[in-house]
Amino acid sequence: MKTFKHIIQSGAMLALLCLVLTGCGDFLEITPRDQVTEDNFWNEKADIDQMVAGCYASMQSDAFIRRCIVWGELRSDNIYPGTDAQNNENIYQTLRENLLTTNEYANWASFYSVINKCNTIIEKAPVVSQKDPSYRSSDVNATVAEMTALRSLCYFYLIRAFDQVPFTREGVEQENEVTYHPASSFDYILGEIINDLESVKSYALEHYAAISSEDGVGEKYNSNCNRITRNAINAMLTDMYLWQGSYDKAIACAEEVLAAKRKDYDRDFSRQTSLSNQAPQLLEAPHGRIVPLYVNTPADPSVSANAIFGKGNSFESLFELSFNFTTGSNYVSSSALGTLYGNGLTDGNNGSGLLTVNPAIVSEAPSNWQTFRNQYDARYYNWIKSVDQNYGEGNIRKCVASNFNPQELSGSMPYNNYSENSFTIKVDQDRNWIFYRLTDVMLMEAEALLMKATDEETDENAELIAKAFDLIYLVDRRSMVDRSRYLVESALESKNRGQLNERLRSERNAELMFEGKRWFDLVRYARQAGSLDIIQSTVTAKISGTVSFPSMAHLYWPYSKEECQKNPYLVQKSIYGEGKQTFELN
Repeated sequence: MKTFKHIIQSGAMLALLCLVLTGCGDFLEITPRDQVTEDNFWNEKADIDQMVAGCYASMQSDAFIRRCIVWGELRSDNIYPGTDAQNNENIYQTLRENLLTTNEYANWASFYSVINKCNTIIEKAPVVSQKDPSYRSSDVNATVAEMTALRSLCYFYLIRAFDQVPFTREGVEQENEVTYHPASSFDYILGEIINDLESVKSYALEHYAAISSEDGVGEKYNSNCNRITRNAINAMLTDMYLWQGSYDKAIACAEEVLAAKRKDYDRDFSRQTSLSNQAPQLLEAPHGRIVPLYVNTPADPSVSANAIFGKGNSFESLFELSFNFTTGSNYVSSSALGTLYGNGLTDGNNGSGLLTVNPAIVSEAPSNWQTFRNQYDARYYNWIKSVDQNYGEGNIRKCVASNFNPQELSGSMPYNNYSENSFTIKVDQDRNWIFYRLTDVMLMEAEALLMKATDEETDENAELIAKAFDLIYLVDRRSMVDRSRYLVESALESKNRGQLNERLRSERNAELMFEGKRWFDLVRYARQAGSLDIIQSTVTAKISGTVSFPSMAHLYWPYSKEECQKNPYLVQKSIYGEGKQTFELN
């Protein structure tokens, strides 16, 4: 644990680096002190602002973002080893499902660092308000809500990755104050962070000041998705309630998000996004649901991709971290995405990172569409660059490309992403990382509706299924570039809850692929069913041999060896023994 002085100095430097985080003027104009001590800190609102900025900057770190990807995506059926993966022992062993206690991704320090900063700010904010009259009680409440949300998000990642983890709301300022805690259960921590978020949600800002701020590199940023808002908290709660099995509450939180975004569209759209063209449209589903979304067209099949992932900070974004790195500048590089998914440094726009696409997804594209519904789904051509379809070779372009431009092709497929001009990937790694966006919340609500329904043919179940169908329809509809291929209820036999649930899961994978969601989704499905069947049937060996998951415990990471040595209350999970999973690897 760093000393207080080291933490503050690091936080101040990080605050300077993260000027791209928001469009709020005061938040941007934080000047780090040359000498910072405990005596001259925590005296005014600027001190709080500086530390809040440091929390976001810590989340921008390579270590933090890498874990979002590795914990949430790498073990899924979407990912395969990419360039030089065999030379990276930690990635290689994870791909083999051989999780070691010495693996760097078993280390959670980057997440607990953010948690400690949040805890400290939550404790100090009321103290500062007593010293600085300009730091009003409403400001304090907003700060506490913001830091509670970041802390809760970190814990949510940790329990989904490790199951049981140490839990504390106490901040540590001095190294000699460090206290260790035993691991608390998944369900206990989930309940606590839900309660925390519900207690502060009403204090979170709905919108920050509508000021677009130049970042010095020529882009404008939207503070209403780069910092925690009430929408972000409702998105988190939708997700958490889904994991808890509290489906009515998940639906209610999702509805709050949808209502807020419709209000934004109707009233403030021009001030809520940095995009100057290709605005979202109101889409209507068969049962009357209307949602504003970006819409792909035959003339421009990349409207949504360019808005959400190209420009970034889009109307549909609920919470994302902005990166805008230029060589020689102080801006933060999105190096984790570049290293894992690919960047312009190697082989131009063609090269992969340490991770690439499951060959089965690429091979099925010409005719046997499964992961994506058909050849008119623009997402396939935007998310993946096919290198050699015969061998199933393709690279991840979603999350790393700054421009998407599939080329038209006369033939069985309407678009061709083989062209050198299909994607622009900058040498300067500057793609944002999205935690939550609108279609994610829509599909979570659809899942909650279907989980609430039963297989009985009742009016109540029919209504739940119809509402779920509308949400799934709209996400699918905006990606289809052929009107004749829109989802049809009769084709889905939509009164069958099980079949629609399968459609939902496929839709969620196609929509959110590579965004750090898929492995967590598979674990949630397994928990809902109380069975490992979906994991066993979906996840296959990525390198050689066979892989199986003997128990639910095998879905989670071991504690790092180093952490077990430091924390006397942390007991290594029995399945790891000497630090190695008991999988059969031939």
